[in-house]
Amino acid sequence: MTTPARVVVRPLETPEEMRTGVALYRRVLRLAATDPAVSPRLLWALRRNGGSVMGAFAGEQLIGFAYGFLGKDPESGELYHYSQAAVVDDDWQGRGVGRALKLGQRDYVLATTGITRMRWSYDPVRAANGHFNLDVLGARGRWFVRNLYGVDDMGRDIGHPSDRLIVEWDLAGEPSPAATGRVPSRTPGWGETTVEGDDLFIGVPRVWSSVAGDHERALAVRAAVSAAFEEAIAARYVAVSCRVADESSAWYHLRRTSTDAQPSADAGSGASTGTTRP
Repeated sequence: MTTPARVVVRPLETPEEMRTGVALYRRVLRLAATDPAVSPRLLWALRRNGGSVMGAFAGEQLIGFAYGFLGKDPESGELYHYSQAAVVDDDWQGRGVGRALKLGQRDYVLATTGITRMRWSYDPVRAANGHFNLDVLGARGRWFVRNLYGVDDMGRDIGHPSDRLIVEWDLAGEPSPAATGRVPSRTPGWGETTVEGDDLFIGVPRVWSSVAGDHERALAVRAAVSAAFEEAIAARYVAVSCRVADESSAWYHLRRTSTDAQPSADAGSGASTGTTRP
């Protein structure tokens, strides 16, 4: 994946740029005029106090926006950067802008804070986001939290629980997606699991919007996927990949870890690319 040559990623510098970032965030996440969104003043405070407020620009046009802040694991005490949200303009999705935006955020955090870990959360039923986070960036899905923000009352999935997979990204080296090369012998159905040795596979819809229009069916699929992830993470599996299976399905690849101590799931309780909703 390459970034268009004319796209530049840099911190947002002015109050007007902050407002433009908020407007892009609202548009990409399909927020209504009365739905709450991040405050431009909060972004300005983050920008001046160790947070990241990043923009991807094509000329003068802001086409990508991300922001984050310092986090601390309540059990281990480890410091990390928490990326609350990242969005890319609809017309620019699938063109490398999301990757450039996250890499720019990575470089900024390393240069200004020295923090070498980043976390964020995303909705695991959105396979495209899973592929981006795990296979393109090389993050790892380590925690699962049920209904992180409560039942959605705005945006694209109104009436759905906000179940989230929380990923961690090692910033110290170059991004290193897992070269798994592993394909399940049988593609699991949506919300089903297949175990093959130390590998576990979870089936999900390839395109969530193709399911979301049927509210009851979508809730049932989401519940099955969430149950599968909750059980897998509890059994110390880590999500390393999300790949397309066929025209209707995708699958997650999780590997069992022998790590005895994991940071708390609450460490990510705050929420990346086309659209990453917190």
